[in-house]
Amino acid sequence: MLTPAPMELFSIAVLKNKTEGIASRLIELGIFHPVDIRLIEEELKGVFSFHIEDEYAKYEAFEMRLADIVKKTGTDVLTTKKIETKALTYIEIGKILSDAEGEVNLISEEKRNIEADIKAKELMLSSFKGYDLPLYISGPYAYSFLKVELGKLEERDIPILEENLKNTPHVLYPFRRDHARLVTLLIGLRRDRDNLEAALKDTSWQRLEFPQDRQKLSEELKEKAQTEIAECLKKVTEVNDRIKKLGDEFRARLEQIEFSIMLKKSLFEAKKYSFTTGKTAFISGWIPREEKPRLIEEIKKFDPYSYIETKPAEDIDVSKEEIPVRLKNKPFFKPFELLISAYGMPRYGTIDPTVFVAISFLLMFGAMFGDIGHGMVVGLLGLYLLIKGKTENLKQVGALALYCGISSAVFGVLYGSFFGIEFHQLWIKPMESILTIFKTCVMFGIVMMTAGIALNIINSFKDRDYLKIIFDKSGLIAGVMYWAGIALVSKLVVSKGAFPKIYFYIIIGSIILFLSHPIVEFVVKKKREGIAASFMEGMVDVLEIMMLYLANTVSFIRIAAFCLAHAGLFLSIFALSHLVNSAAGDILVFVLGNALVILLEGLVVSIQSVRLNYYEFFSKFFISGKHAYKPLTL
Repeated sequence: MLTPAPMELFSIAVLKNKTEGIASRLIELGIFHPVDIRLIEEELKGVFSFHIEDEYAKYEAFEMRLADIVKKTGTDVLTTKKIETKALTYIEIGKILSDAEGEVNLISEEKRNIEADIKAKELMLSSFKGYDLPLYISGPYAYSFLKVELGKLEERDIPILEENLKNTPHVLYPFRRDHARLVTLLIGLRRDRDNLEAALKDTSWQRLEFPQDRQKLSEELKEKAQTEIAECLKKVTEVNDRIKKLGDEFRARLEQIEFSIMLKKSLFEAKKYSFTTGKTAFISGWIPREEKPRLIEEIKKFDPYSYIETKPAEDIDVSKEEIPVRLKNKPFFKPFELLISAYGMPRYGTIDPTVFVAISFLLMFGAMFGDIGHGMVVGLLGLYLLIKGKTENLKQVGALALYCGISSAVFGVLYGSFFGIEFHQLWIKPMESILTIFKTCVMFGIVMMTAGIALNIINSFKDRDYLKIIFDKSGLIAGVMYWAGIALVSKLVVSKGAFPKIYFYIIIGSIILFLSHPIVEFVVKKKREGIAASFMEGMVDVLEIMMLYLANTVSFIRIAAFCLAHAGLFLSIFALSHLVNSAAGDILVFVLGNALVILLEGLVVSIQSVRLNYYEFFSKFFISGKHAYKPLTL
């Protein structure tokens, strides 16, 4: 739990025609992190990569077509995690997609036409709004750029007129039947009047004079347009129902297509890291050591003649930064892995700080945000996300918020605070014990700094870097100097005692660190050049350590500052609520004030808790790896 899971390099050799079968088993198991073996075995010769680019592009095209169908039918997001017994072939996928596209596009085109008709009618209707006489044909208000014609023609001539005017901007609006003919309004641009006249001559168009009472015509047109818009909207609803029904009919096949595409893309990912000599294929990757027996059993079950070779990561001549990292923590600590991964994955073979971060983060958050009521709100929000969250990450965020809420409530009991309403505390009241709060936070900072130094020493020991254990800026000598400084300050400032001899040890530690670089260069590396520069570097290191450790320790005072700020905000809320004369206003100020504190200070406190871990704690020991463990899976 305190280190990433031990890994092994797992290599498989099979006949080339067994490659996809083996890859399918690896995907199904979900424990195989593929790797380019040429990066590890640099002397490997005579192997060739699989050519998958063209086939990969075809399946990406399938994926885009599938997404288009899903979007048009309004089908729920398709996610198929279950491994099916049989995936569809390339030809089967293409046929199903073509069939679905044919039906979906036909209905979608019908819907687009209806919506375009609605838009045209709404545009026509909007031109009438706000005007008593919207159609000015002559006189001082006649349109300068529009030509408006009123007439009637036979219904069969409507398509002919539309065809003749397809390249001419116009609005053709039949709005009333007069015996066998349709009374129609034609609106176009004056510059196109010749085209309009020519188009009308090819039909049975009979021009009508606009009535003197154009308001009557306007109302008739509006009523007609509104009726037709309502009918079109009804048609859209019917079409949407047909599209949904079509989506439901195709859903099972679309899910099967999605599964097949996901599987094929995962196979491509496996092949990308596979190599062949012609008849034989090689697949290599990292697996957790505890999964090795199960994987060997599954591979041999599929192909008894396959060749398998495994090597512990520690026995491979490869940089530890290149080995993928799989954090292995108890379920309680899993949510805190989000904080670790946001900073960077710890390098393989080093300390996994998840447990330490879980403890320190919750203590800092609770101390700065201590209130039973606020903790309950944050905790309930976290519980909701934990139960209702749609993704695993969202559930983990919910668990993290739940833990923070519990921590806040516990400190609320210690402080005696419920939504700012005070009761008898179990420990202290922050505003009445400011000095105690500051002392406690500084002591907590000292513990965190010491833990960082200790973890750095452990990491250096695991790497067998013994010089780093002693001479690093977070090494043994730096730790001695730090604690000697703490003892000195405690004696002189707190206890107000005589000048202590411990100062002598600080001088000795400083001299050793000051001489560390030239000693290492001269004794270990037999290098005599640049000794003066090394002495100067050692001097800078001493000054840097003194200033850095002082700044890092003092930085933890911000916990006390935010703790006091939290209590101070309550005083402000109650002061404002007392200024309101009504009981309802008093309650409103109280509720809104608490909501504001939860939102704003909750966010700030979270950031500060993360910051103190990252910059004051992690900077002492954390060594980042390059790759998180990402096994092949759907």
